[in-house]
Amino acid sequence: PSLVADALFAMRVTPRLGHVSDGTAATDFDPEEIERKISIQTSVASGDWNGHRINLIDTPGYANFVGDALSALRAADAAIEVVDAVAGPEVQTHRLFHAAEDAELARLFIINRMDRDNASYGHTVEALRRAFGRTVTPIEFPIGEGAAFSGVVDLVNSKAYVFKDDESGQFSEMQMPSDLAEATGRFRQELVEIVAETDEALMSEFFEKGTLSPETLAAGLRKAACRGQIFPAIPASSIKNIGAQQMLNAIVSYLPSPADRPPVQGAG
Repeated sequence: PSLVADALFAMRVTPRLGHVSDGTAATDFDPEEIERKISIQTSVASGDWNGHRINLIDTPGYANFVGDALSALRAADAAIEVVDAVAGPEVQTHRLFHAAEDAELARLFIINRMDRDNASYGHTVEALRRAFGRTVTPIEFPIGEGAAFSGVVDLVNSKAYVFKDDESGQFSEMQMPSDLAEATGRFRQELVEIVAETDEALMSEFFEKGTLSPETLAAGLRKAACRGQIFPAIPASSIKNIGAQQMLNAIVSYLPSPADRPPVQGAG
C-alpha cells in the first residue's frame, strides 16, 4: 500500500502523501488494516499518468492473505512484485511469480525499502536471478543504499535523477556520479545484451554497432517484457517516496495495456 500511496500522490489523485504507519494510505481504509498497519484485502485505485489511465490492484503482501493476490491476477494485465531490499525474494514471491507465469502475465520487480540498513540492490538482483533466471534485468540503478539512497540512474537513457529529501517525490536530473560509472555501465551492457538476445534484428544491430540506441533499446525492452522474456527491476523507497514515478513510467513504457492482451477465453 505504501508504493500505491506514493503513486496516487504522484498522479495527483490524493492531495497529500499517505502512510501506512499513520493509517492514511488510501488503499488501507478498513479499520482493522489501519489498526494492524498491514493490508488484509484487495483494493483498487486508478489515476492518470502521461496521458494514460493506470488501474492499480493493491493486494496484501503477507503470506496469510496470498489468496487475494492470486485472485487479482485474473483481472490484471501485468503483475508487479514488491521485494524487500534486505530480505530478498520470499516464499510468496515465488508463488506469485509462477502464478503470473501460468496466467501469461508480464512481470515487473520493485526492489523496495532501499533506505533500510543493510539494503543491497546487487544482492537482491542476484537472488532474484537465482530464483527466476538471468532475465530479471535492472532498468534502473540506485544512487546510494541505506540512509544514503537518494535517487536512481535510468539505464535505458543513461540519465541520473536525485530526489529531494522531503518525501515530495520531486527530483532533478544530475550528472552521472563518477563512482557509479563502472557499475551502471556494467548493468546497462547486461540490459542491452539481454534485450538484443530476444530479437534477431536487434542482435544484428548489436553485433554491428556494439550497442543499441536508447530508442531502440526501449522499444525492444517493451516487446520482450510484454512477451514475458524479460522481467525489469527498479529500486525504490516507499518511505522516502523515491521510485513511484519511475514505476509509473515503467508501467506505461514497458508493460502491456489491455489492448495488448488477448481476449479472455471462458470455460464451457
